[in-house]
Amino acid sequence: MDILVADDDPSGRFLLNSTLVELGHSVTEAANGCDAWEAWKRGRQQLVISDWMMPGIDGLELCRRIRAEEASDFAYIILITARAGKANYLDAMDSGVDDFLEKPFDRDRFIARVRVAMRILDLHQSLRLANTDLERRVEERTAELEKALQAKSEFLSRASHELRTPMNHILGFAQLLSLRKGLTEKQEASVRQILESGRRLLTLIDHILGISKSRANELSFEASGAPRAGNTQIF
Repeated sequence: MDILVADDDPSGRFLLNSTLVELGHSVTEAANGCDAWEAWKRGRQQLVISDWMMPGIDGLELCRRIRAEEASDFAYIILITARAGKANYLDAMDSGVDDFLEKPFDRDRFIARVRVAMRILDLHQSLRLANTDLERRVEERTAELEKALQAKSEFLSRASHELRTPMNHILGFAQLLSLRKGLTEKQEASVRQILESGRRLLTLIDHILGISKSRANELSFEASGAPRAGNTQIF
């Protein structure tokens, strides 16, 4: 991994650089905060190790700028400081610092801090990949659901249209029968029943057609009632 090291002390940079190279990393060095900021914008290093006190842009300001610019890629920032005290640490953490390394330089402690940073970065990368995979799966399932809903709507629409034609024929013949003279009382009752049942079925077919044309967020479920445009009810 390419690691950004910012320190205005040449001996400090040498110690940090040599230790990181021994661990198998490459190092981008910066002798001040301004150079470190420009280097980070070019390389977007995931691990940044910076001295707190530097001319121009200090370590806290560098951290704030990185936090303001980073997008999906996460940068882990270790601040090297000779300062002590809870107030200083809280100020640094509010600026986005992840860890601290106190001066004077302790090689073993520094290696431990870097290993912790690498584990956290690996976990963050795994989480990002898992989130990306989850988003892809959600998009696939959403597309499949939309396709299924579209097929359902097309089926209901076609079925409704296919049912309306024969039902209109039945109602038409029933109306002709109702106009005929000489029907018995029982025959007249049967014709009325055909007309009433046919009209109810035709209304139901219209409801099904309305549902097929409605979106999911336009549907409401009620115990009774009839579907209406923009507020289709299923009963």
